[in-house]
Amino acid sequence: MPTIVDTLRTIVAERSHDLPDDDFRLRALWGVDYRAQPTPYERFMVYSFVMAQTLRQGCCYADFGTVSIDAGSDALIGGDARETTGRTHEESMAILDAAFAVLPHDPQRRLVIEGLPSGKALARAEVIVEETMRQLRRTGGGKRVAQIGVLGNLLHLLQQEDVTLAASDFDPELIEHGMLGVPVQHGDRSAELVADADVALVCGETLASDTLDELVAAAREHGTRMVVFAVSGCHFAEEYVRTFGIDAVVSEPQPQYLFQGSSVLEVFRREP
Repeated sequence: MPTIVDTLRTIVAERSHDLPDDDFRLRALWGVDYRAQPTPYERFMVYSFVMAQTLRQGCCYADFGTVSIDAGSDALIGGDARETTGRTHEESMAILDAAFAVLPHDPQRRLVIEGLPSGKALARAEVIVEETMRQLRRTGGGKRVAQIGVLGNLLHLLQQEDVTLAASDFDPELIEHGMLGVPVQHGDRSAELVADADVALVCGETLASDTLDELVAAAREHGTRMVVFAVSGCHFAEEYVRTFGIDAVVSEPQPQYLFQGSSVLEVFRREP
C-alpha cells in the first residue's frame, strides 16, 4: 500500500504538468540548529531543521545537530525537486515540500501575524487551538483531545477549555516530567492515544518521524477527528485534507514565528 509520501510524490508529478520545469529547480539547501524557549509556557526546544528552496521554501524538522548541509549536498542543487531525493529523510521531505510550494493552493483562511517571536508563538497557538475546538464541537459533545508532538503553548491554551488532555512525544525529558502538569506518554503510544481521542492535534513533525501514516490510519479506523499543525511539510496541507481525509490543517510556511516580523498561517479544512 502506498505511503503518504509515495502518494505525495505521485500528486506533485501529476499536478505540475502545465507548470514550467524551471519553477521546480532546487535552488538552495540550508540547515538551522536552534535552542529556544519563546514563552514561559513552552518547553526549552532544541531542534534542527533543513530548508530547501525552489520558488519558495520547504522545511522539515530534525533532531538537533543532525542536519549537515555541506559540499556533499552540491550535487542536489539544480535538480528537479519533484524527483530529487536528499541524503537524509529530512532533506527529502524539505525538497518535496519545496516542490509542492510551487503548486497553486486555496486555503479557507489566511492570516498574517506580526511582531516578535514570543507574541507570534501565542498567536499561532490560538489559531491552532481554535481549529481544534472547532473540530471538537463537530463531534457532538466529545471532550477528549490528544496532543501528539507536545507544544507547551498548545497545552496551555487547551487547559483553559473544557477538555480532557492526553499527550505523547519522543523527548525523554517530557516523558519523565510531563508538561504543565499534563503527563506525556512515549511516542510509541501515539496511535493508541489517537484511537482513544475525539480529536487528535498532531504536529507535522510526525511526517519526519515516519509516524503520520499510522496516526491517520488510527484516526480513520476509530472515527477520531484530526487537526495537523504543519511547519514540516507545510505545503502538503491541502493534500492532507483533500487526499488523506485529515479534517483540518494549520500550515506555517517559512519564515516561521522564530523570526521577528511577519509570518503567515494558512488553514485548510475538510468540509462535510
